[in-house]
Amino acid sequence: MSAQVRITGKVNDAQGNPLPGISVNVKRTTVGTASDANGNYVLTGNLKPGDYELEFSGVGFKTIQQKLVISAAANYEANQQLSPDALGLDEVIVTGTSAGTTKKQLGSYISSLKADELNKGVPSNVLQSLQGKTAGAQIIQNSGDPAGGISVRLRGISSVSSSSEPLYIVDGVIVNNATNRVTNTSGNYDGNNFVGAIGQNRMVDINPADIERVEVLNGAAAAAIYGSRANAGVIQIFTKRGKTGAPTLNFSTSLMVSELRKKLEVSQAPTKFGGPTDGPNAQTQDILTPSLVNTTPVTRYDYQDYIFRTAIGTDNTLSFSGGTEKTKYYGSGTYFYNQGIVKNTDFQRYNFRINLDQTLASWASLNMGLNYINSTANEKPDGNSFFSPMNSVTIIGNFHDIWRRDPAGNLMAVGERGRVNPVSVIEDIKQKQTTSRIIANVGLKLKPMRNLTIDYLLGIDNYTQNGTTLIPPFAYNVGDGFYGGGSTLLADRNGYASTANNNFLGVNNDLNATYTAEINEFIGSTTQLGVSQQYERNRYSLFQGRGLAPLIETVNGAATVLPGADERSEISVTGAYVQQNFRFWNSLFLTGAIRLDGSSVFGKDQRNQTYVKASGSYVLSSNDYWTKSGLANFWNLFKVRVAYGESGNLTGIGAYQRFNSYTSAPFVGKSTLNGSTTLANSDIKPERQQELEFGTDMAFFNSRLNFTLNVYTKKVKDLLINRVYAPTTGYSSYLSNLGSLENKGIEIVLGGTPVKTKDLTWDVNFIYNRNRNKAIDIGQALTLFSTNAGAPVAILQGEPIGVFYGTFFAKDENGGEVKNTKGIPQMEKGVQNSPLSYTPQRDANGLPTGSTLRKIIGDPNPDWTGSFVTDLTYKKFGLRVQVDAVQGVDVFNADFRTRQGVGNGKVAEQEHEGLLPRGYISATEGIYNIEEWRIDDGSFVKLREISLNYHFGNWKKLRDLNFMLSGRNLFSWDDYKGYDPEVNAAGQSTLLRGIDFGSVPIPRTFSLSIQAKF
Repeated sequence: MSAQVRITGKVNDAQGNPLPGISVNVKRTTVGTASDANGNYVLTGNLKPGDYELEFSGVGFKTIQQKLVISAAANYEANQQLSPDALGLDEVIVTGTSAGTTKKQLGSYISSLKADELNKGVPSNVLQSLQGKTAGAQIIQNSGDPAGGISVRLRGISSVSSSSEPLYIVDGVIVNNATNRVTNTSGNYDGNNFVGAIGQNRMVDINPADIERVEVLNGAAAAAIYGSRANAGVIQIFTKRGKTGAPTLNFSTSLMVSELRKKLEVSQAPTKFGGPTDGPNAQTQDILTPSLVNTTPVTRYDYQDYIFRTAIGTDNTLSFSGGTEKTKYYGSGTYFYNQGIVKNTDFQRYNFRINLDQTLASWASLNMGLNYINSTANEKPDGNSFFSPMNSVTIIGNFHDIWRRDPAGNLMAVGERGRVNPVSVIEDIKQKQTTSRIIANVGLKLKPMRNLTIDYLLGIDNYTQNGTTLIPPFAYNVGDGFYGGGSTLLADRNGYASTANNNFLGVNNDLNATYTAEINEFIGSTTQLGVSQQYERNRYSLFQGRGLAPLIETVNGAATVLPGADERSEISVTGAYVQQNFRFWNSLFLTGAIRLDGSSVFGKDQRNQTYVKASGSYVLSSNDYWTKSGLANFWNLFKVRVAYGESGNLTGIGAYQRFNSYTSAPFVGKSTLNGSTTLANSDIKPERQQELEFGTDMAFFNSRLNFTLNVYTKKVKDLLINRVYAPTTGYSSYLSNLGSLENKGIEIVLGGTPVKTKDLTWDVNFIYNRNRNKAIDIGQALTLFSTNAGAPVAILQGEPIGVFYGTFFAKDENGGEVKNTKGIPQMEKGVQNSPLSYTPQRDANGLPTGSTLRKIIGDPNPDWTGSFVTDLTYKKFGLRVQVDAVQGVDVFNADFRTRQGVGNGKVAEQEHEGLLPRGYISATEGIYNIEEWRIDDGSFVKLREISLNYHFGNWKKLRDLNFMLSGRNLFSWDDYKGYDPEVNAAGQSTLLRGIDFGSVPIPRTFSLSIQAKF
């Protein structure tokens, strides 16, 4: 006969400190709770007399089972002390199922990062906070704008034409992280995203201060349970929840200062080639056209002093949490503001969050979450636009007085070919983007019978972006033009205005059931099954015009309305899965799963796909023979694992990309339909990924030394590629499944605690990643030339994806450069036998002759990446230092060549001063058009984060008062000839990587913060 019992106790660590948030459950029952802020817990439930086990578990601590005998008494006490779990094997990992599993049982590698590991280095973005902290991830900040986008690659790229970004999930809600540029100055809209746009991506909306932990699922076996959305891995974010106890108020405030980390040297030559510097008789200097032989004395300027500034920012969060046995709550409000290091740019964000956990009955509970975000960004054109601040000072010689004005006060034209004046960009061009977003979730957990749990989750991600752009009428002609949205030429002086909107709605429904069974005292079983339905709707519109009267800033006041855009898409993905796990003697774990998914974007014969996974892990150190052998005296943990998984890319093409589409245009008073230049293919298949992973986890000397090794092979077949098509068919390309790509790599995580005393603790951690990718079975080499900065990007059989493939310097038999009679290096010429083979030819003078040759000149895929973290705690002081490294990577430095071509750079200075022959940089006989000249070494070692904190403790009514001084991106040891080799002007593009063209440099940032509880 069951009776109501009450169990109380306290949970401490080895030093006697209370541990909040520790889960306390009566195994094989529905009775459970969590410890409060003081480590105390109280749980009540109907339990029959008999033997039970209390299970204590928490992130970062080993799970402990404690026997408890229930008799006729009503009250019981059970205290427990938990010890650290260095490798987190007892941490519960959620992998898309209703009930999580421990790392001990996983056959694949998953990293879990807690809040205090993420927020010590002034991160304004949760993806920034992950840099260098998880194995297998290459995380690159594409731009130094205050809300600059970030690209994430888990174990290399997983596609060619579509995204290689992982799936992002916040509290069970699938959230969108697209780059949708609504300020119309760069990138090309393809119906889904702006290809080649830097811009913001929407993870900038997530407040790092709200995060409890982040789980990164690298491998297909770990992510396969998400099926068609997980071909590039999964990043799961869990926000903070309320805990039992009195209300607690937390407050933190930070002051941030950002500045340009590295200033480029500019030419100081006292003369320039050619005639006057400005005005109607100005001539292009003869660095590019060496026929001009005269020189002109000039005054040299450093425009960097004008466009850059020291930027100020602040980050303030107020949160509250608490609750009772039945009701727990967490709420927060945040105001974040950060100026950009480029003048007149900034980003501000308001975040409001409420999380609620409500127990409805002993067998039912409800959880809800609501996050509202409102952000505003004042931007400048960025990346591939001559109107960007970076390009405006790169594309003109630095001998122009850009501050000159006419008698009426108007800025005057500067530069060769009537370039835009950088002062006009900073002072007159206005771009503003606002975003309003709601991320909401509601979940119901039922335990209708012993060992059975049923979960339902409804998640909604809904946001609206609005962007406006204004280029007022200039008092001078701009000769090179501006490309709005990648297509509309705005090459006049009459002004331009645009407004754009992007609306996104994503809904995911997940119903899961988990049944656990103890077959006997040695064997356990967990069966999980579920169904999911996901829906996404996107609406993008653009309205633009030119020819503005003075003081007019709206499109409806434009004299000429330009072609706009109205893009709409809807996709739906449904799926079902079943997963079975067996546990043997708490040391051998076997898991298998199968998932069926269907997507609306592919044809009826290809939209339904099946994915499987299987994994096993064996913890040798959990067996008695390990202890008896004496190995346990110094070797605490030895786990081996293997995993195989499949995943897909059922959202790899646009909603209607399998159809031939048409656009309308006026023609002699009538409407016409124009077909796409790409021939659609209704029978294309989704890309499919298969991955095999081996790994081991070890711990030595009472977990003072820890080691993890992962080895993987990941193959993606049926690549979606636009192949070249005969123009006589009326099309130039054909969407097809063509070939495969392969990633092979290793990941090493080494951690240790060299010193641990009462007052002093020293922890170190090292991560090493090595990934090799290549194209397979693509037949004749397929070369794709991008339009971004003229970077020649190719896919070649047997070579890494996205290599730079272009013209190169001619070399003699000794490896020296072939030069003409003036001493100018020459471009290689001869016979191109194949994409990877050529035969150089020489004329009677020994100079290159024949056709222009091309070869692989660079590779944006790094040889290896790594990070080193040291964390030192002495009494109340703490010091943390993180150093990141990226080695063996090339960058296509388009800005470097441009600076030389207009006479800004130090190579141009040498030519002006006669240290290099006249015409050395020219486009006709010099090296200007040799694409190899633009390849730069992008390897770097960077002081990513450093923080010094002092834990003051309690003071008057304040608790846990803490002061912290932090820095981010402080120093970079590299040989890069630009601002920062960590850059990509193509934003989140999978194929176009490592391109430096007009990107805002990543700033050096300092922060002083104060945290306290009330």
